[in-house]
Amino acid sequence: MKNSLFREGEISLLFPFYLYYFIMSLSGLVFPFVMIYFLGLGFTFFQISILFASFSVATFLFEIPTGSIADAFSRKYSVIFGFLITSLAVFFLGYFSSFLMILISFTLFGIGNTFISGAEEAWVIDNLNHHKRKDLHQEFFIKSYSIQAFAGIFAPLIGATVVKFYSIKPLWYIFSAGLLLCGLQLLIFGDEKYKPKRLKLIESFKETFSLSKKGLKYSLKNNNVKYLIFATLFLAIVSLDFDYWQPFLTGLDMPVYLLGILFSVLSLVGVINPFLTRHLQKYRIKNVLSSLILFRILIVIPVLFLYPGLVFLGMGIFILGQGSWFLERPLIGPYFQKHLPKKIRATVTSLKSMSLQLGMGLGTLLFGFLADVIGVQRLIPTISLFGLFGLYFLRKIKD
Repeated sequence: MKNSLFREGEISLLFPFYLYYFIMSLSGLVFPFVMIYFLGLGFTFFQISILFASFSVATFLFEIPTGSIADAFSRKYSVIFGFLITSLAVFFLGYFSSFLMILISFTLFGIGNTFISGAEEAWVIDNLNHHKRKDLHQEFFIKSYSIQAFAGIFAPLIGATVVKFYSIKPLWYIFSAGLLLCGLQLLIFGDEKYKPKRLKLIESFKETFSLSKKGLKYSLKNNNVKYLIFATLFLAIVSLDFDYWQPFLTGLDMPVYLLGILFSVLSLVGVINPFLTRHLQKYRIKNVLSSLILFRILIVIPVLFLYPGLVFLGMGIFILGQGSWFLERPLIGPYFQKHLPKKIRATVTSLKSMSLQLGMGLGTLLFGFLADVIGVQRLIPTISLFGLFGLYFLRKIKD
C-alpha cells in the first residue's frame, strides 16, 4: 500500500534529520517565555536586544569560517560539534542570572549555531544528490518544518504547565538536554556521503579561505542569489517582532502560562501550512512570497488599536501573522539551494546566514531601543513595514 505521507525511500534517507528536528522542537519549551524570562530578571528591552544581538554578531563573525570548515572537512561532524556547543550555552543561560554571563552565553550560543546552520542543509542536499533523489529536496524542507511544528504543538503545553506550577528556569535545562540528544543521535544514525579530500592543518586554512572567496564571488555575481539573500534578510528582520508579542499580549492582561497554549495553536497551524506550499509551487515563487509579505503587513496594522478587552483578537492576529512564516520558509529554502554549486554549497548558505545575522543583529538593537521609547504596541506594526524592502528585492529576481 502506498504511503501518502512519505515517499519511497524517504524515511531511510532522512530519518536522522527528521528525528533531530522533532527532538529540538519538542525540547524547546522555553521559546514562548524567553522575553518574559529576561524581563523578569530586571533587564530592559534594550538590554535584552544586546543579548540577542550578541548571538547575531557571533554568527556573523564565525559563519563563513565554520561553513568553509564543513566544506573542507566534514559536514556531519561540524553539525555534531555545533550541537555540543549550543547545548552548553543554553545550560548557562538558565544557570546564570547576571547580564555579563548571559551575554557571554548568548555569544557562545551564536558560535555553536554557525557549525550547524550552513552545514546541515548542505549535508542533507548532498546525501540526496548522491542517491539521485533530488525529488526529495522540497519534501525535506516541507517535512522538516512540519515535524518541528508538530512537536511544537506539545512543547508549549508542557512548558505552560511547568511555568504555571513552578517557573521558567527549568525550561532552559530541558532545551540544553534536547540539543545534546540531537547531536548524539546524528552521531549514531547520521550518514555522510560528501567526502572532501583530507587536508593538513596549513592546507586546510588555505582551502577555507579559497572556499570563502569562491562563495562570496559567486553570491555577488549571481543576481538571483544576491537578491534572494537581500530579500531573505529583510524577511528575517520582520520576524524579529516574534519576541515582542510576548510582552504585548501579557500587557493585554493575558496570563503568562497561556502563552504556551497560544504557541501550541501556532504550531498546529505550522503542521498544516508547509504542505500547502505544494499547491503554491505551480505559481511563480516571488509572486507567492510577495503576496504573503503584503498580507502580513495588512494583518498586523490593527495591533495599533487593541486594548485589554480585545486580547483574543490580538491572539488571532498573532496566529495569522506568524503562521504565514510556515508558508514562506519551505518556498525560499529549495529555491535558494538550487542555484548553488555542490563544492561551495555550505559556504554560500553560510554567507546567506551571515547576512541574516548581521541584519537581525542591527535590527534587534534598533527595535530594542524603540521598544523602550515607543512601546511594543507601536513597534510590532513598525517592524512589519521592513517587509516592503524584502518585497522590492523579490521583484528583481528573474525566475
